[in-house]
Amino acid sequence: MNKAKMVLQNTGMRKDNQQFDDIVKIVESAKDRAYRKVNEELILMYQEVGKYISEKSKEAA
Repeated sequence: MNKAKMVLQNTGMRKDNQQFDDIVKIVESAKDRAYRKVNEELILMYQEVGKYISEKSKEAA
């Protein structure tokens, strides 16, 4: 294989790798946002459960 053809192939591979890396970054970013949203909902649930338990314990007293 001649040198020019090797350079062209390597350039194409770098471009493909960069595109793949960009897609991986998009997916990882979406996963991070999803984790944050789930954690936010868990915190709200814990607050609601705590409020409920607090109110019921006041009623019982």
